[in-house]
Amino acid sequence: MSDSTVVIHKKEKTGVHSIITKIINIPNFLFVLILLCFLLPSKYGEEMRIGIKSPKAFMVVLVLIQLVFVIQLFQNKRAKAAKDIVAFIYFVFLIWEYFVSRRNALPYAFIPAPENVFHVFVEDYKTIFRGFCSSMYLLLIGLSSAMVSAVILGTLVGWSERLRSAIYPIVKAISTVPALIYTPYVVLIMTTFRSASLFVIFLSIFWGTFMGTINNTAFVENRIINSARVLNLSTFSILFRIIIPFNMPRIINSLPIHLATALMTLTAAEMIGAESGMGFYVRVLLNYANYTKAIAGIIFIGVVVTILNGFVNLAKKKFVNWEY
Repeated sequence: MSDSTVVIHKKEKTGVHSIITKIINIPNFLFVLILLCFLLPSKYGEEMRIGIKSPKAFMVVLVLIQLVFVIQLFQNKRAKAAKDIVAFIYFVFLIWEYFVSRRNALPYAFIPAPENVFHVFVEDYKTIFRGFCSSMYLLLIGLSSAMVSAVILGTLVGWSERLRSAIYPIVKAISTVPALIYTPYVVLIMTTFRSASLFVIFLSIFWGTFMGTINNTAFVENRIINSARVLNLSTFSILFRIIIPFNMPRIINSLPIHLATALMTLTAAEMIGAESGMGFYVRVLLNYANYTKAIAGIIFIGVVVTILNGFVNLAKKKFVNWEY
């Protein structure tokens, strides 16, 4: 047998092994078990007055997760992480489906059936979408204004040693106070809830970003600044065409944390005094002990955060092609 034939056989074996690995794995096994659970009789539907809703919405969610998982499997760099994440999600769904929907073995007052939870997105999609739009408007305005102003002011302060030595200690002290502490007070004293939410989001993001930008600017390598001065660039050009772009990877790397902080602050503010929004939706339903819809709202907020972080990662790959 020639060497080329041996190589072909090895490639064929590797290809077959790769296909088997993509088909036979723990996430797919758990996915099948969840589907088999639907064939079992439901004690939840028989014993609970509220009954069990149609599983169609839950099945759509499972299919969407499975489609994303299959796509990730063909990307070798992400395959292992995708298997671990999806296996964990499916394991939780399997336990939830079997012990609640099928066995009715967990406290029904606090742990509703997954079919009922995901059916909320069919029943209340208009309310959820309106709340999403309201929250995203406040989040994007507050986050963007805080980031832009913090980066510009932080760069200016970090450039001046005198300003840095005077302002940095104050900023360091203020930035350690969580925005959630003064959120109720801000909501109380501001004229409208919208202005209060924007102000709280602004403060929750501004101080940390401002302090980080001061540090980034102060520790830019001297050779970079000296090279700019040799080219006879103005201070404005050095700050806005060299230092800020140079620090852009750090700024974008911090965006996922800022997104989570801003959304947490916004949700807390909405749960205190809002009349719309994702946090308002959860608060009202918790007040009425409607845990089915409240859990759906919490899941929706988690999905929104995940998608926003995905957009941030895409933006980083597209607009920032360097790292240090």
